[in-house]
Amino acid sequence: MPKLPMAKKLSTVAGNHLLLEGCVFLRNVIIARLLGAESLGEFIFLILAIRLFAMSTDLATERYILQVDQNRLKAALAGSHAIAQIRGLFLAAMLLLMGLHNVHNISFACYAFLAGSALIRGFTHQGYRLKQRTLNFTPALYVEGSTMLLGTFAIFTSISVVPSLEIVCACMLAQAGMHTALSHIFSGESYKAAAHKETFVDMVKFGFPLLLTSLTMFWSMQGERVILSSIMSSSEFAHFSMLFQLALVPALLIGRIALTLGLPILVLAKENWNNFSSRVTAFQVAAYGIMFVFFMSFVILVNPTLTMLFGADFKAEMMIIILVGLAQSIRLCRTPVSIAAQALGQTDIPLKANIIRVVASVLGAFFIYTGGSLQMLLATACVGEILACVVQSILFTARNRVPTQKFARRASTIKSNLREAN
Repeated sequence: MPKLPMAKKLSTVAGNHLLLEGCVFLRNVIIARLLGAESLGEFIFLILAIRLFAMSTDLATERYILQVDQNRLKAALAGSHAIAQIRGLFLAAMLLLMGLHNVHNISFACYAFLAGSALIRGFTHQGYRLKQRTLNFTPALYVEGSTMLLGTFAIFTSISVVPSLEIVCACMLAQAGMHTALSHIFSGESYKAAAHKETFVDMVKFGFPLLLTSLTMFWSMQGERVILSSIMSSSEFAHFSMLFQLALVPALLIGRIALTLGLPILVLAKENWNNFSSRVTAFQVAAYGIMFVFFMSFVILVNPTLTMLFGADFKAEMMIIILVGLAQSIRLCRTPVSIAAQALGQTDIPLKANIIRVVASVLGAFFIYTGGSLQMLLATACVGEILACVVQSILFTARNRVPTQKFARRASTIKSNLREAN
């Protein structure tokens, strides 16, 4: 049994991420029920666009400030704020540009509300995340979890009165304001934004591989949905997206819990390679068990869940269910090694593995546009996940063979000295 303090930390992290992902899924259910499948398809397109633009500028500054030296922490925090402001401005500009061109026939008001949301989030105080350096995850629950919960409730009450996609986007704007306000309240430090050259260069060196990883991760996780959004009607796209969401939400939830809790734990253990290696092995064993339980549960429960939440029209074919569930299950097996690589600063390893997965998405797009089936697209995704998992493991093992050999030589020397002493 884990010690009580660690069990409490785990429950806090799990509760926060469960609340976030649960509210995202509940929000989609509310929109589907009150606005219909077509509006849901349009909303999912907007969210995918936001995630793509956000990932294209993500230097992972929230992870940088978790591992930077204490004497450089203030400069790192100020630099993270400056970068967040620039990202918010860029994302707002891109959304307004899409609105002006009436992309996907969605009203300009929707794009404008979401642009305002991005701009406000750019002024989020990252100080509340610093608490995680001491494994204090409660401020994140207050800032992120409570905001998402109230935002989802606001969407439900608002579109019950005025059923329109514009109202949903207006609620997203209000939610962004609440999130930013709470981040300042729970940070406990003054807000400062300044990008010093030395700090900025270090952030780029740390974060640029993760930025590329985020882009490749977006395409490896969402590539199939992006491809299908261009060839399906909004209603058909909504049907597939909800099936996909039932697989993606648990996988994302498990992955984010593992990253939030596992990264600081492995960072603290990396000075002792034997201890570090044993913890990574324990994470891997847990991942395999979770993968099996997740896959079996998904295959058995997905159609009853879709029917209960959205109606009989959302029921999916069993082969499609198996392929979607298998792809996300294999992805879960990649999580421990990915976190271990980030803890050691080897951020290029997850990137290279995700590039393999993106190549599979490109091949899937080729098959679709040359007359291939949805099953062929999803089978290609499964093959891509398997290859990415293998490549990531090989790279990590090869990169960290030297620490293992050093540890073995050190142990051999100690044994020799003991024999000579005896």
